[in-house]
Amino acid sequence: MVPAHTNAVQMMITLKVIGVCFEVHDTWLKRGQVKKLEDKEKKAQLELELKYEEVDPSPMDIFHYAFCYVGVLTGPYYKYRVYCDMVQGDAVKNGVDCWKAMLNRIWVVPLYALAFLVSDYFFPLSFAESETIFRDYGFLYRLWYMTPVFFNFRMRIYAGFVLSECVCIMAGLGAYPSTSQPKPGRGPSDYQALEEGGHKEEKTEYNFETIHNIDEYGADFTPTVRAGMRCWNMTVQFWLASNVYKRLTFSRSLKEVLTMLASAYWHGVHSGYYLSMLTVPFILMVEDYYDKLVRRNMDETSQKAYDWFSWFVKMQNFSYMGMAFLLLRVDTTLYYWHSIGYLYHGLIIIMHCIAQYINLIFSKAAYKVKKGKGTAVIDDYTRIRVVKTRDAPAASKEIVSAPVNGKQETVASSQEDDKNK
Repeated sequence: MVPAHTNAVQMMITLKVIGVCFEVHDTWLKRGQVKKLEDKEKKAQLELELKYEEVDPSPMDIFHYAFCYVGVLTGPYYKYRVYCDMVQGDAVKNGVDCWKAMLNRIWVVPLYALAFLVSDYFFPLSFAESETIFRDYGFLYRLWYMTPVFFNFRMRIYAGFVLSECVCIMAGLGAYPSTSQPKPGRGPSDYQALEEGGHKEEKTEYNFETIHNIDEYGADFTPTVRAGMRCWNMTVQFWLASNVYKRLTFSRSLKEVLTMLASAYWHGVHSGYYLSMLTVPFILMVEDYYDKLVRRNMDETSQKAYDWFSWFVKMQNFSYMGMAFLLLRVDTTLYYWHSIGYLYHGLIIIMHCIAQYINLIFSKAAYKVKKGKGTAVIDDYTRIRVVKTRDAPAASKEIVSAPVNGKQETVASSQEDDKNK
């Protein structure tokens, strides 16, 4: 019998092996570009990037990187170049305080563990699979029960991810100068600051943002699914963005679908992963519609109210998708979703239709204005508007007042061709 944790090891090795292939590919690509470049400024910038990104691993190097005990079970993902920087130990030699950084991160773990134990005792996942919840409880209870189950899942994941970050911190993995603006999974992003910092004599301030894998507050309290996902498993999000999303040449929507498909396949072959992950692109599409059509046209107070409502819907969507992620099997997942009427799938469709209707109304209104008025140019200083209409070959002038509540009010007008009257 294969141990259960073997799957986790395979998942991390998959990320590392594919990731190092792309690192080698990008190294070769940039070396070729440097040889062809004639612009000195661009060439210097590319050479600086190569200095802190290029890799030349041997087969044995790749083996050691893939099976490095740091992050081998629960992550986080880190690039081969980040691994090499840890092996060289420059940060440790320069006096980075790993103990202090670890203690600042680990103190929340007992709280997450306690919250998980308490909530799992009262709201176990197994109850969602039992006949009791479908026989003795109603629609509203089953709809609500997804929330504490997803809370259990979050607390367990938060505790595990934070502990894995602490292991990396104690190993000195992912320690870079704060001035280099490290990003989760990637490492330093400001190479110029990294270059200049190496020549300074004063003590360097380090952080471990490179192996920062979970932003608990952001995952829980950002108002949209898109923002919440960016705070969840951030190093793997970087891997998906850099090795899948950005390398595709399709439309944004199709790239999101393919990225979520790659994420589901990476998690495993259980159908629940696909039911969960492939729901995400449709939610993102609806969120983007409402952000453009509704939120951006609101004042600050209305935007705050909108964000709170959006946050509530986001957490319910996460709980809904989380049931598929946890139940795993297609029959149990669809049975549970069916018992609540596939509510959030239906909500996605309804909200999308409403967004299309709003967009249609706005488009028709804009078209009527354009057809009726032609092209209008407003001079903010003279308040003179020159309008060319379909019915009048000659231009007309309108003197308009200052905007009132975002609208122009005409106070006087004259036609140039009236001069002959």
